[in-house]
Amino acid sequence: MGKQNKSAVAPAGKDSAVNLMFVGVICLAVGLGIGYYFGKTAGSSDLPTVTAGQPPSSQAPIMDPATFLQNEASFKSIINSNPRDVNALIQLGNLYYDNNKYSDAVQWYGKALEIDPNNISVRTDMGTCYWSMGQADAAIAEFQKSLLVNPTHPQTLFNLGIVYLHGKNDMGEARKAWEKLLAANPDYPDRARLQQMLASLGAPAAGPATTTTTASPVEQKKPGASNMDDLFNRMKK
Repeated sequence: MGKQNKSAVAPAGKDSAVNLMFVGVICLAVGLGIGYYFGKTAGSSDLPTVTAGQPPSSQAPIMDPATFLQNEASFKSIINSNPRDVNALIQLGNLYYDNNKYSDAVQWYGKALEIDPNNISVRTDMGTCYWSMGQADAAIAEFQKSLLVNPTHPQTLFNLGIVYLHGKNDMGEARKAWEKLLAANPDYPDRARLQQMLASLGAPAAGPATTTTTASPVEQKKPGASNMDDLFNRMKK
């Protein structure tokens, strides 16, 4: 989800310029590390298109390894001092999540949810991790748990529709999730786009036994593939 920094090559024989540049790079790296948790917004505009039945491919880590290890050690130190520090557990899960270490993220999100089982945002993130790991059923199970707490949570319903559509090839369940989202959230900011996605699904089937399409769901072009960035935008306050 992030961008890799490229260092410039300094001209030979310019020691002072090199030193200044080196100090500048170090300061920039420290600034990025500090600002990451206090000013970043999640999401990416260049996530790959997802084919039916497959989770999105992993993206390059958003921070350099040294900064990642420093933040990881910092959160683990807090947790070692207080294993029930929910915020530290969540932040460590977020660190792994944002660096595509989804299995690790699931582990720490799970620990946070043991303490705060009704945290819908964390539960939804956990489901998204399962989807990224290719486990559509586990993702759906977590989304359903979130909906038991808040049946109209918009991000959960959107993600649920995505996984039903792309992971289970189930247009009917995807439609149900998205229609429920729109009905329960009249001010949903991406309402027009979601309505277009629903329209691209076609008319709802007349009954469960109706099979009039000429192509199998896997072969049909699924709507929403270009909107997978929404699946990774956590509902953080």
